[in-house]
Amino acid sequence: KVVMIGVFITARLGSTRLSEKHLIEVYQKPLIKWLVERFSIAFKENIEKNDLKIFITTSIKTENKKFESIFDKSEVEVFYGSDENIPLRHLECAVENDIDYIISIDGDDILCSTEASKSVVEKLLSGSSMVQTKGLPLGMNSTGYSKMFLKNSLKGIESNKLETGWGKIFDASKIEFIQLKTDVSIEKIRMTLDYEPDADFFKKVLSNIDVLNVTDNILIDTILKNKWNQLNNHLDNIYWSNFNKQKQEKIK
Repeated sequence: KVVMIGVFITARLGSTRLSEKHLIEVYQKPLIKWLVERFSIAFKENIEKNDLKIFITTSIKTENKKFESIFDKSEVEVFYGSDENIPLRHLECAVENDIDYIISIDGDDILCSTEASKSVVEKLLSGSSMVQTKGLPLGMNSTGYSKMFLKNSLKGIESNKLETGWGKIFDASKIEFIQLKTDVSIEKIRMTLDYEPDADFFKKVLSNIDVLNVTDNILIDTILKNKWNQLNNHLDNIYWSNFNKQKQEKIK
């Protein structure tokens, strides 16, 4: 049996903070398509050998049908699964499509590292249950796990609501970390899509860098040299202050 790898890009179109954010276009191409194309190019050989497939893993809500109009089926499959339990959605997709190992990517992370993902695949194929990279900016690190590890981690909580922070279902002692070294400081770069300034950041980067072929180090270096990170790096404070405010309100 051929070992199958699934690149699962988790996305849905019901975001309240930034409406239909994955469909925001740069050069007439939706942001999520940029992400998919990065992985299509990086894993071209695997895709041609038919041992890797790319999926948009979304929820069963009707609004998500719009993803189908963006992608050619030969390029990416749209999978509709559990609405509020993301790891269950991954398991459903893996079972239905006979996937052995999952590379889990948040659809907000338009510039998730394909280099990091290749390192994760290597470790999984050599027997690791779960692998995570560390050392890249927010939104660039990669995570992967075996279908069996996911299935065992989900036992008894299949009906839970698992959306934000669902990575806590995994036994931390079983996760293998890969420490990646970059040549530059990465603390002040935010590469994830939640708010309008995040979209501005991605537009700036995608308009000025060939992101389909650039290395991680050159990408990070160019962002810092041009100070594009200043477009949205203030948002982490806003995000956490909102988060803590909501927590305080719950306590009251």
